[in-house]
Amino acid sequence: MNYRHLILYVFTLYVFTLFVLSSCDSNYNKTIVWLDKIEKNESIETIKKTQPHFIEVDWENPIIIDNETRYEIIKIKGNSDPLGMQHFLVFIDGRYYGRNSKK
Repeated sequence: MNYRHLILYVFTLYVFTLFVLSSCDSNYNKTIVWLDKIEKNESIETIKKTQPHFIEVDWENPIIIDNETRYEIIKIKGNSDPLGMQHFLVFIDGRYYGRNSKK
């Protein structure tokens, strides 16, 4: 195999790998969509019922500051987030307020 064939082979392998990785199902994106679709003022019980199977929320260890309670999403199966963001479900007075994300 000469040098040109080797470069073509490596380039083809690289493009194929990018294609496969980009076409993988992203549970990370599905998680963000789910979080953004939750209605404001929704109850914790309702949100638990609609929680997708690929998300693990730490319901047992809330972070409580005054009247705000945060529950961290501790695992997204098939996560393809290169930044490693943390996501929280935020509740005020026991009702869903929104999501909070941070690095």
